[in-house]
Amino acid sequence: MGTEWPGDERRKAKTDVLTVSNASDKPEASLQILNNPEPVEPTAPEPTRAAPLAAGTPLVTGTLSSAITGSDALETPLPAEEGWQRTIRTWTGGLISPKPGPQELARRTTLASIRRVYPRPVTVTVAQPAGGSGKTSISVALASTIGNTSDHAVLAMDNNETMGTLGVRTRSNGSKLTIIDLLDALEELKNEHTRSGDVQYFTRPQGDNRFAVLASDEDPDRMQMLTRETLNELLEVVQRFWNVIVLDTGNNTRAENWLAGIERSDQLVFPVEMNDKSVVSVLRTIEQLQAMSQLSGNDHYAALCRHAVLVISPGSHRRSVAPERRKELRTMLEQALGEEATFLPVPYEPALDTNGLIDWQLATDESVRAFEKVAATVSEGMHHAAVRAESTKRNKKEN
Repeated sequence: MGTEWPGDERRKAKTDVLTVSNASDKPEASLQILNNPEPVEPTAPEPTRAAPLAAGTPLVTGTLSSAITGSDALETPLPAEEGWQRTIRTWTGGLISPKPGPQELARRTTLASIRRVYPRPVTVTVAQPAGGSGKTSISVALASTIGNTSDHAVLAMDNNETMGTLGVRTRSNGSKLTIIDLLDALEELKNEHTRSGDVQYFTRPQGDNRFAVLASDEDPDRMQMLTRETLNELLEVVQRFWNVIVLDTGNNTRAENWLAGIERSDQLVFPVEMNDKSVVSVLRTIEQLQAMSQLSGNDHYAALCRHAVLVISPGSHRRSVAPERRKELRTMLEQALGEEATFLPVPYEPALDTNGLIDWQLATDESVRAFEKVAATVSEGMHHAAVRAESTKRNKKEN
């Protein structure tokens, strides 16, 4: 038979198909189905499944888009925002756009360091047993600098077993609640349903300075409740909502809360003026921490000293020390701390040298730039400490 059927055979085949399709409606359906069985439908092939990707395999190679987003395009700096470069760019409407100068590029690097992301919440302790040494001023300037130049949630906390001054030197915004009020509510706030606002209620936001304050109580007797255990519990709660904690400390380096703060710290900052009283106080603190590491076998305390940041302030203009003596005092500190410690001078700042409120918005540009460098160094130290701690924790779990 050829490819074309004769008319009778084609009609017969069509009739057989109709008979089978209507078999269920007729009594002789079974006989028709036996005589003319339904054709078997061909089975569809199963779709081919791609092999699973190995871990770390990139989904996008970038070969198609590299012409537009090549390394040169990605590394092109943003237009200048400072100096004569910005002036020319503004005057010419962008027709002439000089590259940022070295000072602006250096500042961008500084700000990028402050904005780095930490592997966990971090804590910096500002310590100096000598009274009137500027601990609170440095704490406020540091907290405000980090808050203003990054997206970090920053909390400045008064870790003073007696009545501290952080609450007095910052804005209350109508709140009289203190660290002891938070401590009283701590058991309720420990549960997993606690919200950010539940804890923020006990703090004092500082507006444009972009950090919050957890103030000490005005009753020194109530502040005695701040022990090693209670400070650790407080930090566990507040670090769920603030990822940078600045501890403004008291003058008693043997107090339980002071020691607990040091144990939880990732970075140590010493405010120091180059005079005998201030330097001797710092040296005694260094000796204590180094002795604690030797006695306990825990290198954490000595490591804080090795990587400490010393903020060298000129203090009030009423005080003066001979240049030769200042040099001698600095040499003593360098020998006690070692080469890894960082000494950063800051200028005299009238906004800090006051017994009243500290508003960092009033600080001079010179001080703002100086504390950006302080904050960048502190941020780098906290980041390295947190990475080391997390790595040690993982190794212990694996072993």
